[in-house]
Amino acid sequence: MKTAILGSVLLLIMLSIARPGYSDEWFNKRLPQWAKLDVELRHRYEYMSDFDFNNTIDDDKGFNLYRARFNLTLQPADEIKFFSQFQDARIANDSISGSKSSYENWNDLRQLWLQIKSDKLAIDNLGLSEAGFTFGRQELSYGAQRLIGGFNWSNVAQTFDAGKVTLRFEKHHLSVDIFGGGKTPAKSPREFDDLYDGSSNDLLGGYYAVFTGTEGLTVDQYVLSRNTDGKTVSFGHAGDGEVEDYTIGARLKGKVPAARFDYEAEMAEQVGNSGALNVNAQMFIGIIGYSFDHPWKPRAAFEFNYASGDSDKSDGDRRTFDNLYPTNHPFYGYMDLVSLQNINNYRFQLSAKPTDKLKLQSDLHLIYLDTPKDNLYAAGRTIKRATTAGAGSHVGNEIDLTGTYKFNKYADILAGYSHLFAGDFLKDTGSADDADYGYVQTTLSF
Repeated sequence: MKTAILGSVLLLIMLSIARPGYSDEWFNKRLPQWAKLDVELRHRYEYMSDFDFNNTIDDDKGFNLYRARFNLTLQPADEIKFFSQFQDARIANDSISGSKSSYENWNDLRQLWLQIKSDKLAIDNLGLSEAGFTFGRQELSYGAQRLIGGFNWSNVAQTFDAGKVTLRFEKHHLSVDIFGGGKTPAKSPREFDDLYDGSSNDLLGGYYAVFTGTEGLTVDQYVLSRNTDGKTVSFGHAGDGEVEDYTIGARLKGKVPAARFDYEAEMAEQVGNSGALNVNAQMFIGIIGYSFDHPWKPRAAFEFNYASGDSDKSDGDRRTFDNLYPTNHPFYGYMDLVSLQNINNYRFQLSAKPTDKLKLQSDLHLIYLDTPKDNLYAAGRTIKRATTAGAGSHVGNEIDLTGTYKFNKYADILAGYSHLFAGDFLKDTGSADDADYGYVQTTLSF
C-alpha cells in the first residue's frame, strides 16, 4: 500500500511542477486543427475490511486499480464528429477470488462512435432547430445517472452498442434523445468486446427529454425500456425470469429564486413483466440543499432515496424496483453496499471548499430496507444479504469522509474513508460486524 500511494503522489508532484501547457502543446499543437487527442491515467488503491460483516473470517482486501484511456476526436466539419476511446483496465496485488470482470478489461475499445448533426434538417413549423444521429459504442448518461450512467467509478465502467437520435427545439428550450441498443458485453480481460455481438442479452430503449425554459429550473421526462431478450435475471425472492419492464419518470432540479436553497426531485413508476410476474415498482428521490455565505462555500443538504421492495413473493407481482444501468456509487454510500432497490436511505451531507483547489465532504447515511421481507441489494444489483423471517429493517448507518485536491488542470488526488455501523437487519440475518473502506485515487488528464 505504501509503495502504491508513494508512487502516485510522486507522479502528481512531477506533473504539478511541469511547465504549464506542456501537455497541450505536445499532443495537440502537432495535430491538425480538426483532431484532438486526450489521455487519462488513473490509479486507485482500495482497502476493504469485513465487507461480509464477519470479522472472524480473514477477508480483508487491499488492491491496486490501474486505468489508462486514450481519446481521439476527429471533427473535419461542424456537422461530423468521430470519437474513439481505447481503455486498458487492470488490477494488481489483489487477493480477490472469482470473477474480476468489474476490475479488468485489457486493451479494449471502450467507445467508437460517429455523430452527424445539422441545422439543415430543421422544421420551422415544429420548432425543430437541429437534428443529429450518433451510432456506435457509446456512453449513455442521463439526469443524475441514477438509472442510466457511465459508471466511471468502476475500473471498467459501462457502455452501450446503440444508436441515438437527438432533436433540439431551441425556441421551446427543449431537447429530446431517442435511443436504442444493447449493453456492451463484458468478456474476459484478454478478449476483445466485439461491437454489436448481442451476447449481453440486455437491451435498452426509450427517450429522454430535457426542458430548460424556466430560469433556474431543469425538467426532465423519460420513458425507458429494458428487455433481457431471453436471459434470466434474478430479483431475489420474487423469482428469476426474463425481464421486460418499462420505467416512466420525471426529474426536477433547480434553485429557489433570490435564495440560497437548491432542490432536486425525481420519481418513476415501473411496469411490465418479470418472468411470470407482473412488475409494479416505484422510486422517489428528494434533495434539499442550502449554500452558506462564507468564503469556504459550505453547503448542507438532506437527501431521501426510496425504492420499493417486495413484501409478498406469492402475490404474482414483482415490486422490487429495477435499478437499470446506473452510476450508483455517488448516492447511497461510498462502500457500494446499497443500490436503488428495496431501500429507504436518509442522507445528511456537509461540504466545503477551504481553497479553490481543496474540497472536503462528509456524509451520513441512515439505511433502512423498504420491507425486511425482501433482500439487501448491493450497488451491482446483486443480493448483499438475503432476508429471513422476523428480520428488522435497519441495515445500518454509514459515514463517508472524502477530500479532493486539484493540483492543476492536469492532476488531482481523491482520498476517502467510510465506516458502516451494522444495524438490526444484519444482526437478525447473520454476522453483523462493522465494515471499513479506504481508498486513495490519483488522476492525470492531459
